[in-house]
Amino acid sequence: MQGVMDMNEKKPIIGVTSNLEFVRENISYTLYYSYLDAIKKAGGIPIVLTLGNEEMINTWLDMIDGVLLTGGNDIHPKHYDGGMHPELGLLTPKLDESDMMIVKKAYRKGLPMLGICRGSHLINVALGGTLLSDINSELSEPENHLDKGNRNSLLSHKIKIERDSILYTIYEQEEVEVNSFHHQAIDTLGEGLKCSAHALDGIKEAFESDDGNIMGTQFHPEELRKFDHRMHDFLRLFIENCKTGKRMR
Repeated sequence: MQGVMDMNEKKPIIGVTSNLEFVRENISYTLYYSYLDAIKKAGGIPIVLTLGNEEMINTWLDMIDGVLLTGGNDIHPKHYDGGMHPELGLLTPKLDESDMMIVKKAYRKGLPMLGICRGSHLINVALGGTLLSDINSELSEPENHLDKGNRNSLLSHKIKIERDSILYTIYEQEEVEVNSFHHQAIDTLGEGLKCSAHALDGIKEAFESDDGNIMGTQFHPEELRKFDHRMHDFLRLFIENCKTGKRMR
């Protein structure tokens, strides 16, 4: 890893997607502080992206150097030819469409992207992949993917990392423990994506694009980095790519 950025060096601007929820009966934008703090600590300048139209999204993408797609609500099954599963949570179809427009336009511009949890699902679906609507309904013996414990320090299950992956260059080991807060998961991968880690039950836990410009994780490095320096290094690698415009490979 490279050293800390020079204080006078221009920091990359990272667009960070937000979520929609009802707060005190009002539709509100929400975003965990940990995402923004992780970007700042890794050397980037975060700006929050809301529900947008094409004009807004084009303007944002002209301003930013990379995109972090964050966790949040379930993705509407119409985007991956799934059914209305009874275990689906809150759906925000307009936000799905806005976020997937961000992914598709960022992809065409060659902007680096990192998707976390829902964010990884958005990237995958936008690039033609599909999802499992509910892990517990579709696997006979699933790992503990939807952990109800403390987001700040919890380790939920193990993953196995592929040796030829970006993630392995960070961890330099094949098996590690991660946190987990999801009930949907990636099924088939989108165009140009390959699995870089999976849980012991077979669920895809991380992916990357063939050129290394796009990464997605089912786990949450913005939380893990608080007690695992390797996850901070992983985020630093994303920020460095946004800064230089170079591929991660």
